[in-house]
Amino acid sequence: MGNVIPPFRIDIAGALVVPQLLKDAREQYRNGQITLVTLRAIEDAEIRNLVEQLKGQGVKVATDGRFRNDSRMLDFMCGLEGLRLRAIKKSSIELIGRIDVHHHPLLDDFIFLTGITGGDMLAKQMLPAPSRLLSELLKEENRAQLEAIYPDRELLYEDIVTTYRKLIAHLYDSGCRYIQFDDPSRPATEEGVAVNNATLEDLPADLYIAFHASTEMLYAVNGIHAFMLDYDSDCCGKNRLLWFIREKKSTFGFVLPHYPAEEELDDLRAKIEEVTRYIPLSRFSLCLPDVKYSPLDSHETAWNKQWNTVQMAAMVARELWPDEE
Repeated sequence: MGNVIPPFRIDIAGALVVPQLLKDAREQYRNGQITLVTLRAIEDAEIRNLVEQLKGQGVKVATDGRFRNDSRMLDFMCGLEGLRLRAIKKSSIELIGRIDVHHHPLLDDFIFLTGITGGDMLAKQMLPAPSRLLSELLKEENRAQLEAIYPDRELLYEDIVTTYRKLIAHLYDSGCRYIQFDDPSRPATEEGVAVNNATLEDLPADLYIAFHASTEMLYAVNGIHAFMLDYDSDCCGKNRLLWFIREKKSTFGFVLPHYPAEEELDDLRAKIEEVTRYIPLSRFSLCLPDVKYSPLDSHETAWNKQWNTVQMAAMVARELWPDEE
């Protein structure tokens, strides 16, 4: 991968717009009109297209856009042993045994991604944070299973940490050198902070860790290289956080609140200027956000907004770092 190492001036913090062809294929698969093999071939082709489009805009980091999943969080959790979708409520998970992992499906997805990025991009793996899994398991609907399988709550914490550390080791052995953990919308809890910190202890020195989370979580989590924060979110105490980041000497990932239109570019520059009063540009990144559809936007409009935003980010990056390629 040569000198393609994070932090990157333009990074990807969230899911990207799923191409219409892939949306249609996923619906056809659900209706039994195409096979899983056909669906996977379409996913592969669209992820290849995504990587080429990002590369064409000068972006150095690649994700799969979360094109593999209808629900990345639930799909991830159900790829772990001891968990499955709840039969009645498909939007939640059910604990059926102790949590563990041997070969998670995302490993094959990562190997595919890193195989198509080439030497001028770095493949990045996004994972729900351990605290996110814990919060899902502690929901009221899981109480009976928790009491039966984990009467000692400390054992649950240990299994979550052990499972994540095994998965991280598998990813590392597969060539992964950049992982982003996500838990951006939930308040930090003592237990959540503890499982995050235990997971992040003594990881390989060349494994770059970013965390996309609330202010409170970022204050408490150790062992990360980049803080990714939704800058306009209510959970962000801007000035307090930016002073903290300056002291931590980590990169600040400025996550855009949405895909802005061109007329919002001056507002974006003003927000960046506010941030760079606190931390130097050498420790600053622009991050593409999770796709958020406006009810008034067609798929084509959302698609165009996304790629216009990538182009605008590239333009702003050239303004901020004119001496860098």
